[in-house]
Amino acid sequence: MSRHPESVEDWREFTLTRGPRMAAEEFLIRLGHVDGAEQRAALCGLPDARELVRRFETAWPRRESSLGGVPFLTKDVYFRAGQTTGAGSRFLAEELGPAARDSTLPAAFRDDAGAVECGRTQLNEFALGLSGENPHFGDCPHPFLADRLSGGSSSGSAFAVARGLVPFALASDTAGSIRVPCGHCGVWGLRLSPDVAPVGDMFPLSPGYDAQGWIARTPRDLRQVSAAVLGEAPPAGKGLWAGDFGLGAAPECLAAARETATQAGAQEDRSAAELLRMACAGAASAWPVIGASSAARVHAAWLDRRKAEYDPAVWRRLDAGRRRTPDELRQAEAVRDRIVEAFRAVFRRAHFVAALSTPGPALTKKEADERARSSLLALNAPAALAGLPVIAGHARLSDGRTVGVQFIFPDMANFGWDSLLTRL
Repeated sequence: MSRHPESVEDWREFTLTRGPRMAAEEFLIRLGHVDGAEQRAALCGLPDARELVRRFETAWPRRESSLGGVPFLTKDVYFRAGQTTGAGSRFLAEELGPAARDSTLPAAFRDDAGAVECGRTQLNEFALGLSGENPHFGDCPHPFLADRLSGGSSSGSAFAVARGLVPFALASDTAGSIRVPCGHCGVWGLRLSPDVAPVGDMFPLSPGYDAQGWIARTPRDLRQVSAAVLGEAPPAGKGLWAGDFGLGAAPECLAAARETATQAGAQEDRSAAELLRMACAGAASAWPVIGASSAARVHAAWLDRRKAEYDPAVWRRLDAGRRRTPDELRQAEAVRDRIVEAFRAVFRRAHFVAALSTPGPALTKKEADERARSSLLALNAPAALAGLPVIAGHARLSDGRTVGVQFIFPDMANFGWDSLLTRL
């Protein structure tokens, strides 16, 4: 083990051999390397030094557990009893007040696996964005490229893991919120299917489509973190390389992603890829109708009353969502049903589908416009509309930047995350 732990296993050994106080000190040293603006944009709910030590000491009796003494951060959409949840907003804490109970996912990592929750991570306001921008707390920067954004909405989680503050962080993914920042920041993630978590287990974006998950530094760390709460997984058979669903991504990005997908066990099947391309053609247009309509119902009680306190872009998306007509919803739902049927047909021939999750590397703020958002939705909305679990990864380009790769599975019963990650 190195003097300064990096991996999940490093942290387990560090805490076991050095004790809880030194583990807390190590986290604080890491935190000191993140400057004030970065902390504000990426992190929130950080405990003071005394409380941090207390949390590591509380976890000490579970030090032999699968993640004993390993620090993690939690996206600020999960509830912790007695504390408020901000979801990247200025006012949500006032509307909801302190939570009555813990969300099940962070509680499972803390209470069952022995990990130590060291704070929370920031996000696009209400998780309604894919860029990492937040006008209230600052745009979350790329962890290594100062002129680029992290991607979102799980921006702070991806930033913290990529910078080595913690080896894993909890996140969520409704229409790409784990997949996009993993692709841009060069880390790995796992999105569960939306039906895994009980209703109301975190603050929702689009009920029925929100999926919980987590981000880790490497495939090996992602395997270890996932095994701690998911247990055994079925083997992953051969997969289908679906490219970019006809988006027209740059050849270099496609080639790099194809190499990673091939290593994971994906193969070419032009007829199956064409079926998905045709079915997914309307995903980027259908998602804002279905997703924002569902999201608008969450915000109905305060959408107008709190208008001035929203990110203007978020308010406009929610306002558009509540104005969708029944005919627009029917058309979008027809696209969704077509996508579901296409995936169902492809999964009779392949165990998973590999595709790009970002059309290119991390964006500058100027580049993060509606056109870029539409391209990201074209890649990520298909699995979201179909409610499918996904492994989020990346491929490295010749200049060192990364693009996103996703591995989509038919359901949790056939979610072969373990053996697929072993190949990478």
